[in-house]
Formats: sequence, C-alpha cells, structure tokens
Amino acid sequence: WARMAGPRQYAHYLAPHEVSSVLICRVNRRLGNTLFLTPAIRALHELLPHASIDLFVAHRQAAELLQNLPGVRRTIIIPQKVTAVRRFFEALRALRSTRYDLVIDPVPESTSGRIALTLTRARYRLGFATRSQWAPLTHAIVDAPEVAAAHEAARAVLLMTRIFGMPYDPRSVRLWLPIDPTETQRGHRLLADAVAGKRKSRHTYVFGYYSHAANFKVIDSTWWLRFWDAFLGLEPNALPVEFLSLSRAGQADTRFPALASPSLRDLAATISATRMFISTDTGPMHLASSTSVPTVALFHASNPDLYRPLKPTDLTIDLSSCCPVTAAQRCHQIWRDQPAQFGALPEQA
Repeated sequence: WARMAGPRQYAHYLAPHEVSSVLICRVNRRLGNTLFLTPAIRALHELLPHASIDLFVAHRQAAELLQNLPGVRRTIIIPQKVTAVRRFFEALRALRSTRYDLVIDPVPESTSGRIALTLTRARYRLGFATRSQWAPLTHAIVDAPEVAAAHEAARAVLLMTRIFGMPYDPRSVRLWLPIDPTETQRGHRLLADAVAGKRKSRHTYVFGYYSHAANFKVIDSTWWLRFWDAFLGLEPNALPVEFLSLSRAGQADTRFPALASPSLRDLAATISATRMFISTDTGPMHLASSTSVPTVALFHASNPDLYRPLKPTDLTIDLSSCCPVTAAQRCHQIWRDQPAQFGALPEQA
C-alpha cells in the first residue's frame, strides 16, 4: 500500500541484459485490442531475443491466435464473465505462480491492466505515468505528449523502445500474425469451398468483406448495395465473399457467397487467400491487416488515427466525406495494383 500511496519516483531506463522473463498484461476481450499487442511482442522479441514472454489477456481465443509468435511462452486467459469463478481464480493463480523480471502494462488508461500489474510478482514494473496512474511502477514514460496521438498498437512499442533506450520508428509498427504454409493451404480450400456454389465463369478473383459491426459502427445496407453496384461495374470479374460473424444469423447480401469460421487463425488464413479485404471498423479488419492482403477500413464513428489498419498497402476511408461510388473507385485502384496471382481463383474444370 505504501508503494501505491507514497511519492512517485520512476526510472526511465532499463538495461536489456537485466530482463530474461516478461509478462504483458492486456485484460480486454476485444479481438482488435488483442491483435494490437502483436507489434509490441515483435519489438520486445527483437530487443530481447533471449527472453521468454508471457501474456495475461482476456480474449478467449488468444492462446490459439498468438501461439506462433516468436518469444511467446505462455498465454494466461482470464474470463470476462463473473460466473466463471473457477477459471477466474485459476488464471490468478497462474499469474502469481511465476516471478518475472519485468511486467508491462501497455495501455495508458486501463484499470484492469493496473490491477493485474499490481498482483504480479515482478522485479520491475513498466507503464505510463499518467495522472490517473496508481499502480506501483518502477519504470515509466512520464509526460510524453506523443503517446496521446499514437495509434493504439504503437503505444506499447513506444513505451518499450524508450525504456530500453532504442530508437522508435512509428512506420515500422504493423499488426503481425505468422500463418504457416499448412494454414495457408487450408485457407485456400475453405475459400474455394465457399465460392463453389455461386461462382460464374466470368469470376476470376475473390474480394473478401465484412459488414457486421457493433452499435454506432454499423454501416447501412443501402451504402453496401451502392458500393457493390459501383465496384462490380468497374470490375465484373470480381466475386465478393462475405465473411460472417458467428454471433449474427444470415447474410447482408445473399447475391454473394459467404463463409464463417470459429477459428480466428483459419479466418486469417482464408482472408490471406483473397485479393483485398474491406471491413467496417471492427476485429476482422485488424485480423485482415495482420495478413499481407490490402485491407480497406471503413470509418464513420471512431478515430481512424488511433485504430486504422497499418500496412502501407492498407486504405482508410472516412465515410463522412466519401460516397459509395468514390469508395468503390478508390478500392478498385488498389485492386488493379495487386499482383496478378493475388486472390486468383483456380480455373474451373
């Protein structure tokens, strides 16, 4: 208690050779926020290639999703439902079972992250020294105005590079989810199965899209109809494939084939088989951005500077100043710039 209530003094540098075990705490159930950890994991592994990295997270598929990231040893998942009492205390027991050299709270304002950080057994505790910071940190970034303007996925990278005395380049930050060749082949098979019933002879390329969103991020069905009419007028050999939410029954547009997968890695592998992926501002948009496929993000409610996709080939469209026809034209330019083999359907027998 004295460490939390007393005067705050933070160190601003940590020698990399002092750290061989790390825990990152990100207690949030959203897919996007879980994927926002991947640039930080990558940066941490490059800075500390000898260190083991554990994760304390809330997304229920995080262990499967992040299993192939270099350096990651263990993923502890804490349930979000208060009724899962047994799993909740098992997660806390696992959290307390290891003493770490370093534990990181990578979000400037996260009460759950600070609680988790406080409960850990660690030599060093790293986070952001904001006005509301009450966790017992040993190392912190203090008074960094660039943090507020940084993309959500870049903040943890900025935190770690500064504390280890390494240069920070925001252009190097991108979502990262290694998909192995076996998974890639499975993604191509899933996509081929999905389009088999609605593919016409003219269809040579596949365009993936995701239209579902929560609450104020929803895009009206009329917008989508106008968009597809415009895009298919420019590129009639394109076959849109709707990626479905498992929590929603039915398609937004029954003219097109559709698919759903309970596995996020299968979903990422299937997206990687498309020529382009267009999405509302939601989890699958970030999943698509973690692949090599150009991702088009449609924003009209949240701040794209903080949540946009990050690859150089990705495109962010603000719908408040862009009509469906103009959006289709901008997407078509990216479509045409893609190498010929991207998203190509196999020839029909």
